[in-house]
Amino acid sequence: MTRARCLPGVSTALLLVGCSSPQDYMHAGGPAAAGLAHLGWTSLLAAGAATVIMWLLLGWISLRPRGTLAEHAPVDANSGQKWILYGGFLWPLVVLVGLYSVMLVTLRAYPMETAPHGFICRADPTTCPPAAIRIVGHQWWFDVQYLFDREDLNVQNATEIHVPVGKPVVLELVTRDVIHSFWIPKLHGKVDLVPGQTNEIEIQAGAPGVYDGECAEFCGQQHAHMRLLVVAQKDEEFGAWLAAQRAPAKDPANEAARHGRDVFMSAACVLCHRIAGTQAQGQVGPDLTHVGSRQTIAGGMLRNTTANLAAWITHAQSLKPGAQMPDITAFDGEELRALVSYLQSLQ
Repeated sequence: MTRARCLPGVSTALLLVGCSSPQDYMHAGGPAAAGLAHLGWTSLLAAGAATVIMWLLLGWISLRPRGTLAEHAPVDANSGQKWILYGGFLWPLVVLVGLYSVMLVTLRAYPMETAPHGFICRADPTTCPPAAIRIVGHQWWFDVQYLFDREDLNVQNATEIHVPVGKPVVLELVTRDVIHSFWIPKLHGKVDLVPGQTNEIEIQAGAPGVYDGECAEFCGQQHAHMRLLVVAQKDEEFGAWLAAQRAPAKDPANEAARHGRDVFMSAACVLCHRIAGTQAQGQVGPDLTHVGSRQTIAGGMLRNTTANLAAWITHAQSLKPGAQMPDITAFDGEELRALVSYLQSLQ
């Protein structure tokens, strides 16, 4: 993933225009973010114009010849006051009132409780996009629940939201603990997840790809490591992904994975995690039915690799202090390798 690369000391305007970053909200990837990007560009240009004019006025006042007015022309005591009034008060006031008006018009297009639930799908129900996707904030990860008209079609994921390209998807935003804030800069603005309240927004990805997001509200010790991805896919790819997510966990294909399954089922893992089709039905941590297919683990903090998965199992508290995942040091080397093999097989 591309990260911003800019020299220190560069102005804010150059950072906004010249840096490439997943958190660049000024270049929208969908219609919801487009209105906010328009507001951002309007604010940037208006503030820039106001700043330039103010500096020009200050430069003109500071550089004009001293004593010219006193020696060759009568002094107008009101001229300085007029410049202060027009340049220092009225001009900034016009800019601020204009920006505030544009902001109000923009925000009217983003209701939090009246978003329509998806769109009518008359095709095979198993191929329809979800009526809504419920995003549940936890300290410090996002639970993702796909809600369909039929409960048996629902699927569950963590830290990774898959959506069909070019189609609006309604997100229900709730939290299980403190206030979090859902933010996918290229698809929508920041929206709080408030205890006891459900906020609804609509996102739509304009092109296939992966859009980075994060929690944008300080929510505790590991706030900075509460991240997520939105994966926008073409209809056929999204349908195939949904079908795979609805299937229960596959039986291990080799001896190492089978041994890993036995290790998982005999350990405390089953008390916190769920794997569909097995006796593991925990609801504390992320659903692991298809954890091997995810791009990240640990609430989006780590790439889903063999080394990171093994390190997360054994030293979660060293990597993410305060997380609900405890350090599990009871496994010997063979058991840990087998467990990692099993989890990676859950595609």
